[in-house]
Amino acid sequence: MDQNFSDQIAIELLQLLKEISRLRWEHQPNMELRPSENEFLVLLYLSIDEDKKALTASELSNLLKITPAGVTHLINPLEELGYIERLKDSNDRRIVLISLTKKGEQFAEALIEITSEKIGGLVDFLGEEDSRTFIRIMASVIRYLQENPLSANSI
Repeated sequence: MDQNFSDQIAIELLQLLKEISRLRWEHQPNMELRPSENEFLVLLYLSIDEDKKALTASELSNLLKITPAGVTHLINPLEELGYIERLKDSNDRRIVLISLTKKGEQFAEALIEITSEKIGGLVDFLGEEDSRTFIRIMASVIRYLQENPLSANSI
């Protein structure tokens, strides 16, 4: 492949990836929260069930792939706004569990519904074949970038 052509494709790919990272979901049910807080509430909602009603900060840290301090940074404002609550573990009082309040559950459910509608619209827009191709290609891109991370100097 011609080096100039290859360089041009690389530039176009980088620009496209930057544009994707800049996209933000609009029409959120509540604009008082940051995107990271929205993600946190949805992840917590999807991680709890009948058997497990709350998670530890450590479990959340692992799921979000952030430090425990980062989890605390997310938890504090969400607790103040009434979306989550801290609970004591009945078996070990030293352990603090994080649970959604009714307000948090309703908000996460609304976010999931909006996201499902948006993604469903994208699938309808692309069609089945292009959607499957997009999934296959994006999975390959993610796998490649995980194995070969971009450095701050490369952007």
